[in-house]
Amino acid sequence: MSGIWPANLIEELAYRRCVIFIGSGVSATAKNGEGQSPETWSVFLNNIKQLMKHPSTQDNEFINKMLTENNYLLALQTIYDLCDPGEYSNYLKEMYLRKGYSPSNVHKLIKELDSKIVITTNFDKLYENVCSDLQGYVTFDYTQTKSIIGCIKSPESIIIKAHGSIDDTEKIVFTAQQYYRAQEKYPEFYRLLSSLFLTHTIVFLGYSLQDPDINLLLQFLHDTSNTSCPHYLVSKSGNSPQLIKHWKNTYNVSLIEYGDSYDYFEKNIEELRDSVIERRKRNAMILHCLPFYIVSLEYHDKNKSDSIYYTE
Repeated sequence: MSGIWPANLIEELAYRRCVIFIGSGVSATAKNGEGQSPETWSVFLNNIKQLMKHPSTQDNEFINKMLTENNYLLALQTIYDLCDPGEYSNYLKEMYLRKGYSPSNVHKLIKELDSKIVITTNFDKLYENVCSDLQGYVTFDYTQTKSIIGCIKSPESIIIKAHGSIDDTEKIVFTAQQYYRAQEKYPEFYRLLSSLFLTHTIVFLGYSLQDPDINLLLQFLHDTSNTSCPHYLVSKSGNSPQLIKHWKNTYNVSLIEYGDSYDYFEKNIEELRDSVIERRKRNAMILHCLPFYIVSLEYHDKNKSDSIYYTE
């Protein structure tokens, strides 16, 4: 039973022609021994404000206004510019590396979808950790485009860290300025992403339509709307029709809503996993029976030819 999932998406995942994007909503399902989860955008920004050095009244007013409007990228850029780089880097490592978060069942379900290419805008290591017990998985970041291209042609599965990894905070892409610098320095990576959008079905898991991570990334990718490949974003219900239309017309991304609570997310990902596995089994049976079908046709054609020849 596929539930909310389009048949086309199930088919593309079954044939491993679908690229999965993993966002912060997936990381938010992880917990550590104290029951804590990674910080959301709003919590992170409100906490990291404490690191600012001598912010002016105007700075604080602007940041609060941006937070109220959910303009997280501009808020973060302002906060980042007022922070000591060392303290900022240490805070990131404390929040996303030393807290000891464990991958959730959602991470495991995504792994069981067994996609050839998984791209994450998260800089934590949760998805890599859940795949660490499997052979044939390699991880690259946005600075390693040649290695990514080489791996796409190999049997290995790839995890691409589109915004870097917490292991190297110098290469993390988090603020608007860091996005622009990464695009200027590594244009081949963004051309690769554009190519993937043109040749593969994309499904975004753990994002919202207002998510700054994916909105800014999509702005960098040109011509994503000029492709016959359908793309999907999985989100809670309650999105505005105007925003849904904008995503469809601008990025060729259709919305799949799983319900009004994030509690429904895991259940629906599990249904997707089951549907994909069932489809792969059906495909395998068809491929198994195909040689016998071809032999049968050849035998039938030969007998038919022999019969005609004999009659003459």
